[in-house]
Amino acid sequence: MTDAAAAMTFYRNVFDAVERRCLPGRAGGVAHAELTINRGLIVLSDTESEAETTAPPLPGEGASVSLRLMLPSIELVDAWYARAVSNGAAPEMAPTNAYWGLRFAAVRDPFGHRWILQARNEAR
Repeated sequence: MTDAAAAMTFYRNVFDAVERRCLPGRAGGVAHAELTINRGLIVLSDTESEAETTAPPLPGEGASVSLRLMLPSIELVDAWYARAVSNGAAPEMAPTNAYWGLRFAAVRDPFGHRWILQARNEAR
């Protein structure tokens, strides 16, 4: 991740992320940050941080990992999808009632990470 601070702002605005911890790097930027999203923990840093053990997905290539969020309501799937797209995420699958009983949507955030948003769809 080349701009962890921007990613943290995106995740707060789109997924209601809550910052638990953010440690600055020796040369500035973010060396280590922890955010909670929907009771789950994500950890991120700038790629230029001291650890230098992670890198973002390459532009134009598929993501090898999807971050899947099970949300408490189908309305939240639609709302978070709309917020993600309006904040610069690329739409991959608009919210739909999937045959397997979930409200399902997918976006690629501006940092290359794929997010799957889903909730049980009791009305199907």
